[in-house]
Amino acid sequence: MTEQGLRRWASERGYEVAWGSVEAVGHVREEIAARRTRGELAESFYRAELAPLGERAALPSGGTVIVVAKPRPASRVVFDLEEGSLDALLPPTYFRYRSTFEDLRRDLEAHALPGVPIDHLGEPLKSVAARLGLVRYGRNNVSYVPGAGSYVQLCGYVTEAQLAPSAGGEGVPRLLDECEGCSICQKACPTRAITADRVLIRAERCLTLLNENPGVWPDWVPASAHRCLLGCLSCQRSCPANARLPVEETGLRFSSRETQELLNGHREGDERAESGVRAKLAWLGQSNAEPVLGRNLQALIEARRRRIRSRGPRAQQAGSSATSGPLTGCARRDRACRTG
Repeated sequence: MTEQGLRRWASERGYEVAWGSVEAVGHVREEIAARRTRGELAESFYRAELAPLGERAALPSGGTVIVVAKPRPASRVVFDLEEGSLDALLPPTYFRYRSTFEDLRRDLEAHALPGVPIDHLGEPLKSVAARLGLVRYGRNNVSYVPGAGSYVQLCGYVTEAQLAPSAGGEGVPRLLDECEGCSICQKACPTRAITADRVLIRAERCLTLLNENPGVWPDWVPASAHRCLLGCLSCQRSCPANARLPVEETGLRFSSRETQELLNGHREGDERAESGVRAKLAWLGQSNAEPVLGRNLQALIEARRRRIRSRGPRAQQAGSSATSGPLTGCARRDRACRTG
């Protein structure tokens, strides 16, 4: 009965779901360890992104892991500038990313598995979902729900309840059929993080990882690479397995004063809360991104100015007074680029 309720719950909400034994997590951990041993993972990336997962709590013996794929659109945020306004995108999953996990967990407990305690799963969800048969990998190392694409957020949970494995069962991660003979994402990647010799992305070169961490951009990141406020959608928007990117209006607008505060940089102990900057970032679910947003926003502004200059005097005149059409979106070719 509980398995039927879980399927019905997901179907009614437009989600995809898969579940299986906690042994799937053990296989994922072993695979990551093996990749590290073979030198397939940059040590800096492993220590920063994957090693902390080793500090998680022990999983219940004989329990069940559940992964839900929830469709998510990209989100638009507006920044006021002296020369007009700039529309910037947050890729799917960035808008209220963390709160989505708890919202789904409560919904699961209340309507899918009533009476069954459910906890969050602190594991590389992409790898677990692939083991459970919920997703397949694209050549860009992004996870895709077959037939639905990659614009989804994966949310993972664990319970002591023992459920019969879902239809896909546990198996070996697979590549999308559409990837056979295709190199579109490789050509679209602005930092050459996607290579022909392997499916595993070179995460240390991925723009998503770079623009989520403070510091100076490496010299090999082209100025034209910057198309989103956080993350990067270049490989996903170019992918034939994806439909057109859905975009929602958040209605959030940063005044010229607030925009300038972000551009001036993060300072510990400043009073930005009074201006509303931090309240707006908290509403977006991006409070932790404050140290990098000024740098990333400046990169978007400079990229737009270059595009306007390249189009000649008429475009420069239009760009000085109109909303930034060129930045409404990312390259025309979630937090999904990372290993795991």
